[in-house]
Amino acid sequence: MVLDHADSLRNKRQQSIEQAEALTQSIFTNMFGDPGADSDKRPTIRFGEIADLQGGRNLVAEGDQTDSPYRVLKISSVTSGEFKPSESKPLPPKYQPPQEHLVRQGDLLMSRANTTELVGAVAHVDVYPTNLALPDKIWRFVWHDPESVPVYYWALFRSNSIRRQISRLSSGTGGSMKNISKAKLERLELPRTSISNQHEFARRMAAIPRLQTREFDELFDSLQSRAFRGEL
Repeated sequence: MVLDHADSLRNKRQQSIEQAEALTQSIFTNMFGDPGADSDKRPTIRFGEIADLQGGRNLVAEGDQTDSPYRVLKISSVTSGEFKPSESKPLPPKYQPPQEHLVRQGDLLMSRANTTELVGAVAHVDVYPTNLALPDKIWRFVWHDPESVPVYYWALFRSNSIRRQISRLSSGTGGSMKNISKAKLERLELPRTSISNQHEFARRMAAIPRLQTREFDELFDSLQSRAFRGEL
């Protein structure tokens, strides 16, 4: 009986996450419209003028070697759009990644290789990562303007029109795996958005995690109270 209620709680939390995703896209569209609509009539800027891309190294420990305090991210750490630090593998025990390869809170990350549907997936590092390193297949955005707002570009790169453009720019020699090159991505035309509007979007977005957390906490508290009353 308790497991049934726990499953129900997990399902409702997943629904909450999906609703938050829909709300994110709704806020973005209401503020900025469809990034792909009337692109010839609105000011644009090439991605290469906004940020550089920085990757890491493709290293992993052999066999059961787990002595290293450092771990390297898997592509699956970013493909859902939500940063998942648990999706990582141990690095070789004697290897210490350089500081520029370590993941930092606030980073915006992108997968440069994946299926056609997932290549170019982005995730915002909204937690404090501990000893996590970038692999060669995940890029970090390095902003030209330090006032750039990562969460705005996270939403922009998750919009359907930008996703379609990235899919068209990707290439592969066969099978389902695709890659996107830095050179092609640097030429990608994006809507030119003021820093002030980026910050306003981030301000509105900041309420969504709190709403998610509050809803989940209320559900959990309700389940806990019923357990104390012997109703489970």
